[in-house]
Amino acid sequence: MTVASFTVHEWKELAIGTGGVPHSVARRLHGLAERETRRLRVPQPVLSRTARPGLRAGQVVGVLTVPGASVEILPKVGGEQHEAGRHALTRMLAVAWDLPTVASDPALMATQSGDVLEILVRVFADNLLKAVRRGLPHRYQRREDDLPLLRGKLDVRRQITRHASQADRLACAFDELSVDTPLNRVLRAAVRRLVTVARTSANRRKLQEMTARFESVGDSADPLGEPVRLDRTNRAFHRLHAMAKLFLAADWQGTSAGRSEGFGLLFPMNELFEAFVGRSMQHALVRRNVRLQHRGRYALENCGAGLFALRPDIVVDDDIVIDTKWKRLNPSHPRLGVSESDVYQMLAYSQAYRARRLVLLYPWHEDLDQAGVCRSWRV
Repeated sequence: MTVASFTVHEWKELAIGTGGVPHSVARRLHGLAERETRRLRVPQPVLSRTARPGLRAGQVVGVLTVPGASVEILPKVGGEQHEAGRHALTRMLAVAWDLPTVASDPALMATQSGDVLEILVRVFADNLLKAVRRGLPHRYQRREDDLPLLRGKLDVRRQITRHASQADRLACAFDELSVDTPLNRVLRAAVRRLVTVARTSANRRKLQEMTARFESVGDSADPLGEPVRLDRTNRAFHRLHAMAKLFLAADWQGTSAGRSEGFGLLFPMNELFEAFVGRSMQHALVRRNVRLQHRGRYALENCGAGLFALRPDIVVDDDIVIDTKWKRLNPSHPRLGVSESDVYQMLAYSQAYRARRLVLLYPWHEDLDQAGVCRSWRV
């Protein structure tokens, strides 16, 4: 089936009708977007209808896919160039997910013809294929079986109740090494779902190979509810498991016999920018105490009890507090477009942490290089 691909930047609009998204596809996209808005709990709709008519993207990035069409939403950086926005998004996701192969592999960005979903599917497929070629993770699992020879321990109660008159059958209880584990069931479910989503032949070919390699693994009725245990024995699969859960959470099942109606892999830009900056600082300041989403301080106290809990995005060494804001600063404005509420919030952090430096961190853009733009204010 032919899939029409559209790309739009956050807060920009896609036309509906002639030269844009067909009306029937727009209805499906809007339905999927409403579901994603509820799932992500974002304040603005993922896609909202406009009077033009059109679909206006909110402050989210990623991909929405429905039968017949896909929409890629890119961050508003680098002007309206899709390549710049796609590269920025991929790099932020790579740092947030600790996937350095995306950011450090220029060939990946240069040769990838699809959208950001295809890039992430390729990263997942390449890394999972490399891992499973060394062998699927496995565990000993408890089994019970009636065998002609004793294996493991004899289950005396079951032997008496079931085989009292059958001397040739022994009720055995034993441990068996198996690849049918919760972790593998999650990975198998993600692979099978992505086979139906991937559009490039290279990605589909790799996913088909992995489908064969997971043949000995059973299906899961609830992949996101599997009791996966991550430890040092399956360390190579930790990040792959995290990606698999993201892909599975993106699936949207319709009401007609569980038929899949769409796929939405979306990220709120505020949260993604915060995670990207936080992880970047942890990598850069390895000798410093960098804590993310720090808790334990309060704006006020009442008889020794804290009131109004504070949770700054980043705290460095307990005396530098950083709050990230995914917002375009306006160099022509005397306050650069910084809101009063953000400043008051930082003053609360200053009091609670006795911080020597407060940082409101915004994304850079070329207009900020204008002469006379002051980036440091004194309290």
